[in-house]
Amino acid sequence: MHISIRSSTAMALFGSLLSTTSVGQQSSGDVIAEPHEHLEEILVTANPLARESSDLSQSSTVLQGAALRQQLANSLGETLARTPGLSNASFGENVGRPVIRGLQGTRVGILNNSLAVSDASSVSQDHAVSIEPFLADQIEVLRGPSTLLFGSGAIGGVVNMVSPTIPEEIPENGYSGRATAQTNTAANEEFVAGRLDLGKETFALHLDGFHRRTDDYDIPGRAALYPDNDGEENGDHNEGEDGDERAEDEDGTLTNSFLDNQGGTVGLSWIGEQWRIGASYTEYKSDYGIPGGAHEHAHEEEHEGDHADEGREEEEDPVTIRMRSERTEAELVGRDPFPGFELLKVRFADTSYKHTEFEGTETGTVFTSDSDNTRLELKHNPWGAWQGVFGLQYTDLDFSAVGAEAFVPTSSTRTGAVFWIERGDFDSWQIDLGMRYEDVKTRVPNTLIAEEGASGPSADADFQPLSASVGAVWNMNEAIDFTGSVSYAERAPGVDELFANGPHVATRVFEVGDSSLNTESSVHVEFGVRAEFGGLTGSATVFTDQFEDYIYQANSGLEEDGLPLLLWAQQDADFVGAEAELRYDFEPNRSGHWQVFSFGDIVDGELDDNNDPPLQPPRRVALGVEWDLQNWSANAVWIHAYDQDNVAELETETPGYDLLNAELVFSGPQFHQFDWQVYLKGQNLLDEDIRNSTSYLKDQAPQIGLNVIFGIRAYF
Repeated sequence: MHISIRSSTAMALFGSLLSTTSVGQQSSGDVIAEPHEHLEEILVTANPLARESSDLSQSSTVLQGAALRQQLANSLGETLARTPGLSNASFGENVGRPVIRGLQGTRVGILNNSLAVSDASSVSQDHAVSIEPFLADQIEVLRGPSTLLFGSGAIGGVVNMVSPTIPEEIPENGYSGRATAQTNTAANEEFVAGRLDLGKETFALHLDGFHRRTDDYDIPGRAALYPDNDGEENGDHNEGEDGDERAEDEDGTLTNSFLDNQGGTVGLSWIGEQWRIGASYTEYKSDYGIPGGAHEHAHEEEHEGDHADEGREEEEDPVTIRMRSERTEAELVGRDPFPGFELLKVRFADTSYKHTEFEGTETGTVFTSDSDNTRLELKHNPWGAWQGVFGLQYTDLDFSAVGAEAFVPTSSTRTGAVFWIERGDFDSWQIDLGMRYEDVKTRVPNTLIAEEGASGPSADADFQPLSASVGAVWNMNEAIDFTGSVSYAERAPGVDELFANGPHVATRVFEVGDSSLNTESSVHVEFGVRAEFGGLTGSATVFTDQFEDYIYQANSGLEEDGLPLLLWAQQDADFVGAEAELRYDFEPNRSGHWQVFSFGDIVDGELDDNNDPPLQPPRRVALGVEWDLQNWSANAVWIHAYDQDNVAELETETPGYDLLNAELVFSGPQFHQFDWQVYLKGQNLLDEDIRNSTSYLKDQAPQIGLNVIFGIRAYF
């Protein structure tokens, strides 16, 4: 394997990061629960051994309670964007998929209760993730390869949303619930969400639902980053025509950035002393616009058998998307099910997904996905110092894209997998071992060719990814832990990477796949330290990913159908990076209870030809404060993102920004089991022009401008 890490640049950046800040708001490997209270460790449910995050050799974060509420946003990507090592592949304010350490798309697994969400969000950035963050009890992030547990698509990491769609216990008083309502100034948001859990004797019922509607949202300046030349040149276009400031849009609003979505769940469980069985049904609907207004691309049209209008530029109507997802889940859990085994879990999810792209009132492309996902975990009794889980997983996925601008062909993918993980405890040492073998078979009845509406011959693709890892945790003393892990992971190419061939109007590119792509493999090495000295806690992690046959989209510099031609390509690549966090908890005094925190992160990638991979996140540092006194609490965080000038060929540079958010919360008097809070949030208080360098839409659509959010929430 060829290894070429831009070591001098990366180490210099890491040094400057550490000299500025060490750690921050969510410690890698730590759990963030209610602020200013005793931190109770929460189990990471994405790990079959159900370990606390501080016991994992892999870098992880759990957002739960008040810390999760502080970060909740309209998309999963934006909810996690202020977490070290994570970015947002945004398509405006309302659509965003998490990016972990510069890796996105199919490399990041998105799970709901440890089973894949099974939507089309990994195929393209404009496809929304079909889960609602406001309904989560906690959100878990596993950085680095998680292929052992969740398949070759998780070569970059995993985000698992934990919500009790299938009840696991009877509420203490027979019922519990919560409700939230909020509005904002920048998009005239209307949002309500609620949840109710009921139970008696051995039966438990879960109900939840939400509704959100927003107008087009306000932005601080013009929508286009490079309006004069559409970003044709790299590097010197961070200012507008006047040099120092960007020209204002007439109304300061990002066209076609509205959102209207709703959904709900009903779940029922029977809970016995040894066994639990349950099922749930979830429906998710979302209608939203693709920001940036109308665009143009060339059409080749026939006129009475001739091509008289060939190459004519035609303005298209704004693109809107209607997404629908229906998901049925079932779960069987048994304690001491067989001799030699202490726990059995069988999970099943059937997901029916449909995503329609409209150009004005006309239907452009319809994406559908029907999947069945079955997972079995069997935890054996301790073997001396060792605990472990055997697992089987099978996924049946049928995917299609139909329409004049369908850029991926219809396909059927069957994936079978077997995995095994073990953990050994030896005094001050913990050892983690694991491996996974997959068989991935994809059948494509008709491949796409470049002519509109035409198809080519059938195609098959068979891959057998193999992954293995070893990790360790050394508890040097009560205050300091060291962690380390080495993983080898393989990823099968996706259908879009292999067989895409057509225009995608929502992302404004013409994609062409490569059916000869090989399996992508990565060697991931990570070292970390976690420390706690009284009120001072912190962590730091350094990592490297050395890819062989890294798959990425290369801008050819050519156009097809008036759109930039992007080619799926493959070559070796190296990534190196670091994350660091620090928090100090002051003793309470007359002025209240104070905490200050800081974090920073960096990732630097390089392809084998010495060019940069596309869509990489910037280096960031942050400072924050939290405070509470009696019924009042408040927090504020400032994040500085540096200019991202390490860009791929023909990719524009992205200016840095300063993001300032703040929140004030009043907790009202308690009535029996009823608690309530009123909160006021300020988002982007500096009204900065914020562009996410990880987004294809960064040059056409900034994030939301100055925004004030008012809301109320209740618990019972």
